[in-house]
Amino acid sequence: MVDLRRAALRTTTRLPRAALRRIAGDPLEIDGNTLDLQMQVVAAMAARRSGRTEPTPEGVREAFRAMTATGSHRPVATVSVHDRTIPGPAGELPVRIYHPPAATGPAPAVVWFHQGGAVIGDLETDHSLCTTLSARAGAVIVSVDYRLGPEHRFPAAVDDATAAHQWVLDHADGLGIDPTRVAVGGTSAGGTLSAVICQERRNRGEPQPVAQILLYPGLDQTAEGGSRESCADCFPLSAAVVWFFGHHYLPDPSAAADLRASPGLATELWGLAPALVVTAGFDPLRDEGDRYATALRGAGVEVRHRCEHSLTHSFTVFGGVCREARRAIDRVADDVAAFLHPR
Repeated sequence: MVDLRRAALRTTTRLPRAALRRIAGDPLEIDGNTLDLQMQVVAAMAARRSGRTEPTPEGVREAFRAMTATGSHRPVATVSVHDRTIPGPAGELPVRIYHPPAATGPAPAVVWFHQGGAVIGDLETDHSLCTTLSARAGAVIVSVDYRLGPEHRFPAAVDDATAAHQWVLDHADGLGIDPTRVAVGGTSAGGTLSAVICQERRNRGEPQPVAQILLYPGLDQTAEGGSRESCADCFPLSAAVVWFFGHHYLPDPSAAADLRASPGLATELWGLAPALVVTAGFDPLRDEGDRYATALRGAGVEVRHRCEHSLTHSFTVFGGVCREARRAIDRVADDVAAFLHPR
C-alpha cells in the first residue's frame, strides 16, 4: 500500500504546473511567505485522507510512518548502514550507524535524534536524510531510537539522548570516529534534544560538541502568538498536533517551563557549540527557532541560520515529492560538512 501511495504521490507532484495549481487551489501565503506548489499539493492530498486515523499515539505513529515512507527521497545506496543496540539509562537503546563511502581514517560524526514530538518517530523517520548527511558531509551518523511518551514521559528522551551522545564519545575509536569532531543534531524534537545536550554539557563544565544541528527545532513549549498562531492550521504540524505532542510527552503542564523541555527559554547561552538553525516558513515553530538563532548569536555563538520560506515543518521527509525540499536537504548537508570539515 505504501509503495502504491508513494508512486501516486510522486506521479502527481510531477504533473505540469497548471495541473498542480488546479489540485492545490489558490497560492497559500502566510507572514509574507508563499508555500511551494509541490508542497501545497502534498498538503492538499493529505487533507483528503485526514480523519482516517484515530488521534492516539499508536494511530498517529502509524500515519507518520506511512507519510515519511511516501514522501522521503531515495536513500544513498553507497552509505553502509547497520543497526545495533547500546546501553541506555533504562535498558538497551537501538541505534542505526551510517558510514560514508570510501572513508579513510577517523571520520567526523553526528549523533542524530529524529523528529516526532518525542511521541512518534523511529529509526526509519530520518533514514533517507541520514544517508544524505553521511554521504555529502563525509560523516558517520549515529541515529538514536530514544524512548517516547506517553509510555516514557519527559525527561526520558533527554536521558537517552545524553547517554547516547556520551556512548559515542566513549567508543569513538571502535566506530572509526574522530572524537574531537562529534556534533549533535536532529529534526524538530531531535533539535530540542540537541540544544539541551549542549546547554547541559556547558552547565557541567564538559566539552561542547563540535556543532549543534537544529532543523525546525521545538524550543519553547510555552510559546504563544506569532507563528504559533499564524501557522496554526499548517500541514503537517498544526496547533492541534503540537498540543497532542505536549499532552503525551510532558508529565504535567508545569514541565513546559523546564529548560530540558524548552531550551529556548534559557537566558545563559554563552559557550555553546556553533549552531546551524534552519526554520521553515509554514511552521508553528518558526519564530522560536528564529529567536534562538538570534539569541545564540547575541551570546557570541557562531551561528548559521536561514528560514526555508517556502517549506513546511518536516520538510526533510518530503525530498522525494518536492524538489525544493530536496534542495533544502542538500543545503543542510553542505552546512554540516562545513562544520565538520573546517578549512
